[in-house]
Amino acid sequence: MGLYREEKKFKLGIYSGLIGGLMLILTGIVNLIDLRVLFEINPIFILPSILTLLWGLIALIGVAILHYDNIDGDYLLIYSGALAIFCMFFPYLNIQSETLTYIIRLSYTFAFIDPFVILIGGIIDLLVRKQIIWK
Repeated sequence: MGLYREEKKFKLGIYSGLIGGLMLILTGIVNLIDLRVLFEINPIFILPSILTLLWGLIALIGVAILHYDNIDGDYLLIYSGALAIFCMFFPYLNIQSETLTYIIRLSYTFAFIDPFVILIGGIIDLLVRKQIIWK
């Protein structure tokens, strides 16, 4: 019944994954609401919004796993961040009108930083857990 010193955990992966995952989910929901008129024209427009929601959900699942001190959550954060970064630069569809060209990417982002927040947080948290940095 003595006093026990609780070891502080490194929580960068949890916080960065939570912030980035919520930003991706918010972006997916907003784009589903904003682009619902285009879904009536062609249902193929729904894919980027669904993929954005998927990457955000994978990041939040990784955060939940990290909360229970399992290293697999870091791998989910890295997976989600890397795929969101790849999809944010990958052009999916080009729509050309008389005056403008509209490029639809495979995934949307909130401010072009949320996938990087998830990826960097997952990598740094993994390196700390494997004691490669901050031994």
